[in-house]
Amino acid sequence: MAKFDEADPRWLVKDMGEAGRNVNNWHWTERDCTEWAKQRLGEVLAGIQLTQPPAAVRTTSLESMSGDAFLNIRKNKLIPSYDLEVRVGWAGELTDGEGNVVGSATGKLHLPHIGDDNHDEDPEIRIVCDTNSSEAERLKAVVHKDGKRPLLDAVHRFVAELRAGGPALTEAAEATAAAAGAETAANGGANGASASGQDGANGAAAAGGAQPKLSSGDAAKARAAKASSSSGGSGGKSISITAKFHCRPADIYECFTVEGRVCVFTQSRATVQATAPGGAFSWYGGSITGEFLELSAPHRIVMRWRFNTWEDGCFSKVVIDISEPEHGNTVVQILQTEVPPADKFGNEDTADVTERGWQSQVLQRIRQVFGYGV
Repeated sequence: MAKFDEADPRWLVKDMGEAGRNVNNWHWTERDCTEWAKQRLGEVLAGIQLTQPPAAVRTTSLESMSGDAFLNIRKNKLIPSYDLEVRVGWAGELTDGEGNVVGSATGKLHLPHIGDDNHDEDPEIRIVCDTNSSEAERLKAVVHKDGKRPLLDAVHRFVAELRAGGPALTEAAEATAAAAGAETAANGGANGASASGQDGANGAAAAGGAQPKLSSGDAAKARAAKASSSSGGSGGKSISITAKFHCRPADIYECFTVEGRVCVFTQSRATVQATAPGGAFSWYGGSITGEFLELSAPHRIVMRWRFNTWEDGCFSKVVIDISEPEHGNTVVQILQTEVPPADKFGNEDTADVTERGWQSQVLQRIRQVFGYGV
């Protein structure tokens, strides 16, 4: 019992400093992303070639953007809220068979609504001409028929970045680039390759395992395993994983094909070129690399996939099937084949390490970061 005129310390509110911060973004926070959205739209919508000669049209610049964009976070889940109206300038030229310009026109592309309620749909595009000339009408008709898709792809790219964290992605990329540049300068560029592999150290270590020095016996074991592991197919192992998420198939598909989303859940540098089969990808600063063999949005992804601890030239095959047996409940089935029985250091737990990496460093992180947990 506290003495008279003395407060019981159990009931006093203390300044806990860092210990009392918003741990894991549990409490509701809101960030205004409107200025970032305007800047980013200006970057992704400018200079897009919509159609080719003899009726060539390209976008010029972002004319205007109205509305607002916010990112809310509650219980570590991103909740985007945005409603934007956008106008983009366009300019076009008509050429004859010899490439001579015979007419030109300008105008605007009006997107009246880019919102969180239709993020998985193509927004409406209205084509406006600055004049009523025959050249303008001809160019307008060409854009209406063949020129919308490049613009829509750019809009979807912007929306995916905004929904994955918006300005936080830009800040993280700038910080990573600055840190990498400082480290390269400090090391005189000698350790640049190894520095990239350290990005996201905790995730990469759990996903790819350690790289110890080899004793003479281990080196012999590694050389013996090389013949069977480098070819991948013969002697390779298989991994099968089934996971469930509270989201739509398109949400999971974007987690593997949108660079911003990969950067968010891996918390490290990543590159993803998923516009067409043959595009390369790199996760965890190069610890995981490969290329896309098949892209069937939003239900199937096939990849050529490897750890940097595997023998050079050794790749496995990953097939990701995404289905929605019930509305809002998505099932992800991962089948990975041709996993080598050992890595280049002689460790023979390659399949186990790979499966644990999928579970803890990919699937579980997607649940936690994007709030798709079951």
